[in-house]
Amino acid sequence: MSRYLLALACAALTFAAQAQPINERWHGRWQSGETILIVTGQNVINNGRVCRWVGKAPTGKFSGCVAYYGGSTSKQEMGARLQDMRTSIKAAGMDAASLAQANKTLTELQTTLNALSPDKYRYVSTADADDQGSGDCGSAYILDKENVYVVGNCESAGPEFSLTVNAMQKVQAPAAITGLNGRWFSAQWKYGYELKDGVGTATATNSAKFKVGDEIIYLKPASKNSFEGEQVYQDGKFHPINVSLLPDGRLQFKGEKNISWTMSRQ
Repeated sequence: MSRYLLALACAALTFAAQAQPINERWHGRWQSGETILIVTGQNVINNGRVCRWVGKAPTGKFSGCVAYYGGSTSKQEMGARLQDMRTSIKAAGMDAASLAQANKTLTELQTTLNALSPDKYRYVSTADADDQGSGDCGSAYILDKENVYVVGNCESAGPEFSLTVNAMQKVQAPAAITGLNGRWFSAQWKYGYELKDGVGTATATNSAKFKVGDEIIYLKPASKNSFEGEQVYQDGKFHPINVSLLPDGRLQFKGEKNISWTMSRQ
């Protein structure tokens, strides 16, 4: 694990035990290139993975994916990292073309840092129980006024990429997803939810593991009239799903172990 990510994880352990709500300024759908972040009051959906908001980093075993306020950084700290990167590039012995491209990358990073406020920023981080300890690269998110940035740490990618900071734009949900907005119900399984921009909030429950008002499903487009995402099962955990919009307007779901069911509009 990167020493910077390790420091971030250790700093996160100092936060109070009481889960802290995420600031509402984070709420919305954010995008930078192929990176998509969706933030609600209950979950942080990080590139299609639903991570429940727990406020602080887990200190023991946990299941699924969780999101929390991690450590902190500042414009000054990231600027110092940039200077270290410049020094590393000079010592790397790159050919002229590679050196020019690396310096161009650092110039773009400098421009991004120049636009930041001289404040401290708390990271919003995610941790997936299935991926603990994997790789030496990682990313987290910071909020500067009303703007979200994705901050990447990847020392193995080369000195010019050991720190990346990219602005994210607040965007609307795809039309294919907004077309599903509304209430849906399963007569077979006796549960339902209201979809809004790909996130579904339970309106009827068939399990003690989730209640009305909980966010229990996330969908994103896969192709024309097909979707993929995650949904809470009766065990209270998110599981991967694939969905097709049928000609009669129903949604056909396929889950793990070949489980299949339909949802109808209410």
